Amino acid sequence: MQGIRNLTEGPVMRQLFRLSMPIMATSFIQMAYSLTDMAWVGRIGSEALAAIGAMGILTWMSGSISLLNKVGSEVSVGQSVGARNEGDARQFASHNITLSLIISIA
Repeated sequence: MQGIRNLTEGPVMRQLFRLSMPIMATSFIQMAYSLTDMAWVGRIGSEALAAIGAMGILTWMSGSISLLNKVGSEVSVGQSVGARNEGDARQFASHNITLSLIISIA
């Protein structure tokens, strides 16, 4: 398997930092996007601002639903990779891609 990083080797703080930075950057970009929307639309009026707030909550909820499959995929594939069972890892990844497509269509 190519591109697999072993997070159990090396300094713990460095590994945690490398793992957490993309997650924090993504969260920051999503927050900045919502705040920018609110700043621009807030000039129109309070009703428009309330609509943006409601859409932000719906976006957050749909993202949370998609995380159900993502977390399950990470755990199942990660355990297979840790057990050095490439066949199971590929099978779990394939099943989770199918589930992601079904969830996104629904």
